[in-house]
Amino acid sequence: MIGWLRFHGLQWALLLLVALVVQLAFPPPTLVYVPGWGLGAPADRTVVAPFAFVVRKTDEEITREGIERAQQVRPVYRFDAATRDSSVSALREFLAVVEAATLSPSAPAVIVLAGESRSVRLSRDEAEWLARSPRRQAMADSLQRFVNALLSAGVADAGQVRAERAEEVNLIRDDRERQVPRNALITFSDYVERSDRAAVPEEDALGQRVFRRIAASFFQPTVIFDEPLTASRRGQLRLGVDSLRFRVRAGERIVAEGEPVTAETRDKLTALRSELRDREPREVLGRTFAGGLLVNGLMLLPFWLLLRLYRRETWRSLREMIFLAGLLAVTTLLASGMMAAFPERVELLPVPLAALIIAMLYSGRMAVVAALVLAIVLGEQWALSPTPALFMSAVTGVVAALGVRAIRRRSRLYVTISLLVLAFALTTAASGLLRGWTLDETIGSFLIGYLSAVASVSVAMLLLPLAEIATRRTTDLTLLELADPSRPLLRRLAVEAPGTWAHSLTMANLCESACTAIGANGLLARVGCYYHDVGKLSRPQFFVENQGRGGNPHDELSPDDSAAIIRAHVNDGLALAEAARLPESVAAFIPEHHGTGEIRYFLHRASEARGSAEIDPSAFRYPGPSPRSRETAVVMLADSVEAVVRTLQKPTPEAVRNAINEMIGQRVASGQLDDAPLTLRDLDRVREEFARVLSGQFHNRVQYPVATPSPSRVFRSSTEIAARG
Repeated sequence: MIGWLRFHGLQWALLLLVALVVQLAFPPPTLVYVPGWGLGAPADRTVVAPFAFVVRKTDEEITREGIERAQQVRPVYRFDAATRDSSVSALREFLAVVEAATLSPSAPAVIVLAGESRSVRLSRDEAEWLARSPRRQAMADSLQRFVNALLSAGVADAGQVRAERAEEVNLIRDDRERQVPRNALITFSDYVERSDRAAVPEEDALGQRVFRRIAASFFQPTVIFDEPLTASRRGQLRLGVDSLRFRVRAGERIVAEGEPVTAETRDKLTALRSELRDREPREVLGRTFAGGLLVNGLMLLPFWLLLRLYRRETWRSLREMIFLAGLLAVTTLLASGMMAAFPERVELLPVPLAALIIAMLYSGRMAVVAALVLAIVLGEQWALSPTPALFMSAVTGVVAALGVRAIRRRSRLYVTISLLVLAFALTTAASGLLRGWTLDETIGSFLIGYLSAVASVSVAMLLLPLAEIATRRTTDLTLLELADPSRPLLRRLAVEAPGTWAHSLTMANLCESACTAIGANGLLARVGCYYHDVGKLSRPQFFVENQGRGGNPHDELSPDDSAAIIRAHVNDGLALAEAARLPESVAAFIPEHHGTGEIRYFLHRASEARGSAEIDPSAFRYPGPSPRSRETAVVMLADSVEAVVRTLQKPTPEAVRNAINEMIGQRVASGQLDDAPLTLRDLDRVREEFARVLSGQFHNRVQYPVATPSPSRVFRSSTEIAARG
């Protein structure tokens, strides 16, 4: 338990170490004294908020803003149907009284008195017209229709409308509220003007005057200003005024060196000065440092969890964990140095560089997570939070991680550079549009991003060999170099053991195809096949593929000596691999492709000679270990399958498939694949790929007829042979 804690504690300690490096690279501001610059004066230093604080408004500002906001509320008017009904009913009653008065001998006087009681001031002539005119009834009907129609349409008080400043008002009618222009409201003057046009009879001036007088007397506003509702709404906005003018985040830059001090900057500095007076500086800085360290650790945590849960082989390798932690720490220090030398030039942040190295060493997925974590860690630092560092680093880092993938050709580098340049172009354009950059600023940012893209790829290629040495991992570029047939070890194999070399080439094609089918590293399998039998260089004549038609040296040896020679080629191969400085991933193919399997031929000979009871089984077994990777496991299967298929008398597709199934079944049953991360689905795909490739290699050939050569041709052939020696 103690050992387990110690081992995993080291991995988590690396996380805290990187978080500490980040905190030291971007320390919290130690600002205690706040300069008192005048308005418009250039700042002689950069001021960064050491903690979050607020800038409050004065009471006068809150009151003024409340009034301004209240004035934005449109006044509310409400249609009053009861007032309309009351006016129309009063008019109807008055006209009924007039109609009844016409039966009295003193009708004009009665009408005058009736009008005065209802606020209708009629002259003697107008009362006589009402009492004697035969058109009285027609006018009464028209008058009722006019008053009902106009009051139903809605008529507002002229004085209230003239006093209203709002260009638009809200009108509530039938429980529905709508917005209408203030000038669209009908007032008393509009009411009187329309009564002039509606008055009947047109040719009777006295009758028209009576019509207008009665219509005006029964006018009441039916669109009423709802003062309580309007005041309530304005009061809510007035009370909703935010008392805070600014919220300053921790790490936010208040003013940069050389910038003029604006009113906003002055208010923020004043508020900061007041906050510092109320706090203890040492306590503030200590808590800020501890909080920053915790934040950095939590932002780095996803990358460590990825390694712990999904890259356990990397997690178990302290060497690789130290390298990855060091890479993140160095990237942070480089970012800090770049920002110190070139402030706000976030295009120079080395996130793409780190993503490229991790992608080429490990995988694009792992590099994507690393790039995003680095972008977040750097982008959230106080010195970089006001800049587009997070956005630009995240996009370019992810593009670098996905764009590099497996570099096996030099042209791939140009593709990676092009993708990075495109990413910088898009992020620069987006940042420029969002932040209001000028065209010159946008173009300048893109040019710096272009240089950063080229430099990132170039430096990554220069550092890659050092990274391989530090992690003992092998990239595709190194594998391509090892696959060069002109390398001394392979050249020796081709010259001194041509049969073994031919076997290795056949194995390489077979294993690369099978590994690619199951998602393993086909290039690693190919290179591993080239070197898996280099140990046979010590005694090539003792292996059947290098023996001609002469005698077999094993015929003169005992089974024990023969088995010892066969076993020795594993250790001999490892010695040659060490001398040639082959990577561990390639050298692993030498012992693991045999595993701990039996040397069956000589074990059988020994059993026949002296009985199985007197035999030491370990003397007839390869030293191992068993395959521990998918690639070495595939090579083990291919080595056995290829040897068996070659012994088939009639290698038909069915016979080849049966031989493959039988041999793979034997390897699985013997436990040689127990340590290899192969699934049953992988084995099925390997079977299919072996059958496809081997069936093509051992296909039936056309039997060509033998032609009798002419004497001249025989002579020329003999001469050519003699000339070639």
